[in-house]
Amino acid sequence: MQLSKFKDKDLVLALAQSIKVKSKNFENLRIMHVCGTHENSIVRYALRDLLPENIKLLAGPGCPVCVTSSKDIDAIINYGIKNNCTIATFGDMLRVKGSNYSLFSASKMGLSVKMVYGLDEAIDFAKKSRQDVIFFSVGFETTAAPIASIIKSISLPENLSFFSVHKYTPNGVLELLKAGKLNIDALILPGHASIVSGLVPYEKVSSDFKLPCVAAGFEPVDILSTILMIINQIENNTCKVENEYERLLSYEGNKLAQKALNDVFDIVPSIWRGLGTIENSGFEFKKTYDFLNAKVKFNIPFSEDYIEEQKGCRCAEVILGLIEPTQCPMFSKVCNPHNPVGPCMVSDEGTCRNWWEVKGEI
Repeated sequence: MQLSKFKDKDLVLALAQSIKVKSKNFENLRIMHVCGTHENSIVRYALRDLLPENIKLLAGPGCPVCVTSSKDIDAIINYGIKNNCTIATFGDMLRVKGSNYSLFSASKMGLSVKMVYGLDEAIDFAKKSRQDVIFFSVGFETTAAPIASIIKSISLPENLSFFSVHKYTPNGVLELLKAGKLNIDALILPGHASIVSGLVPYEKVSSDFKLPCVAAGFEPVDILSTILMIINQIENNTCKVENEYERLLSYEGNKLAQKALNDVFDIVPSIWRGLGTIENSGFEFKKTYDFLNAKVKFNIPFSEDYIEEQKGCRCAEVILGLIEPTQCPMFSKVCNPHNPVGPCMVSDEGTCRNWWEVKGEI
């Protein structure tokens, strides 16, 4: 398959023109995506500039480190410092601030931290370490599924355990809609995460809230085609789940990945940073895996006295599509990738970080 055809300039411009023509009589449309990689593509290819003014493309809660609660970050930092163990996690997670400290800044106070690119690297590190190693396990179902598969398939070192803060996208979106926190007319479904979950879980999202839902790939032709499919649904007064990303994504999803997730994790309530506790939206280890669950194995204490947003930070409003990053008074001034105050400025999947990469100092 030639990926270049999904970046073809003439096709991109033709799609943009079709969107303008077909939507010219519409009221304002608020279309949200829930994937940080989509936001990265939208910003990188300046796709918002190709859309008519009556179509608003919103970035939702699609960055995993952005929605990781300060409560969890505080707990792992406090436990790690007091108990002389090593916290292993992905690079993006190191710089996300909890109530007072990030994992990186806490390392200057004695916390042992190991940046890894994947669980395999954490396993290798634990085999060589004499300390307990806790893998701070972050990400949506895209990340949770391969971790579950590895846990099922190999023998892990006894000094390695897991602190799961994994989130489940479909239920997160559904519960936010139930709570009336998302003011949107249509949803672009996450291509990568949906490869695992499939599109079945989004049928309820579409039917209960009368939302056109279309799963999209990550090239400019993918995203504009998806918007056109959404407009066609609205024009035909239909609401259904469609798949633009058929080259990689099946309606049923990856059955083996789903089985691995179901074998290892339960779906539980989970705190999404700035959004509160969302029912049925987190992956937590089943009791049969208590021996790997650091929260249980070490009885890690949690404090209810935690701060999700630093003073002046408006990341929660960005994640809900209520404001654009540039409407935050801290954007690019106090808060930038060199000094990320809010979580959305840390990762390449964060909306503020993506906007800063293009707009820079303002």
